[in-house]
Amino acid sequence: MRFVSILVVLLFASRGTADLVLDITSSVGSGDQTAYAVLDFSATESPAYAFAYSWTGEASVHDMLLALQTTGLGYEWTAWGTAIFADNFSYGDASGDASFYWAHSIGTVTDGGPNWYSASAGVESTPLFSGMISGWYNGFNDDFSTIPPELPLIPAPASLFMLMPLLMARRRRER
Repeated sequence: MRFVSILVVLLFASRGTADLVLDITSSVGSGDQTAYAVLDFSATESPAYAFAYSWTGEASVHDMLLALQTTGLGYEWTAWGTAIFADNFSYGDASGDASFYWAHSIGTVTDGGPNWYSASAGVESTPLFSGMISGWYNGFNDDFSTIPPELPLIPAPASLFMLMPLLMARRRRER
């Protein structure tokens, strides 16, 4: 048990801005700017997926989601009056529940982690900027505020390097 406690403390101590690396499922596009879409299917007992989209000039979240359909991302949407809203997403075996609706958060990576705020417009009116995370969670809080997605991250090399002596010592004791 002590080993597990030390392991957890070291993992959290090693997280920093430089260590936040998305586990990208697929990438599309080309250009000098890159934004990310993260879809969290945990409400329907599936994992979260991260996608990268590159472009030049101006682009919207809707442009990114339409382009990501070439990766196998299912993106269902409806134009309501003057705005476009996402109805549901699917990817591989993961599928959202349209009756939960999808909460859309915008994230930026600063100060060691993502800072989230609720998207305030339709996806066609939400401009992309380089480094932006368009985060989607299948559901809302009880007060209808957005729930930011869990990010699929690649473990930081620093974390693994710091754990190596502990893992080696534990292995020696088990012999």
